[in-house]
Amino acid sequence: MSEAVLRIDGLQTYYGKIHALKGISLSVQKGQIVTLLGANGAGKSTTL
Repeated sequence: MSEAVLRIDGLQTYYGKIHALKGISLSVQKGQIVTLLGANGAGKSTTL
């Protein structure tokens, strides 16, 4: 396996008392194409 060009481990985000993202992890290898899919309001933009 090649070295990751992007690695996220345990990402969390709060908006006031709302825990919007909980323990998000992602590893992207060189040459991979990755998409982030979800319904409106699911937290796609927040994750990025």
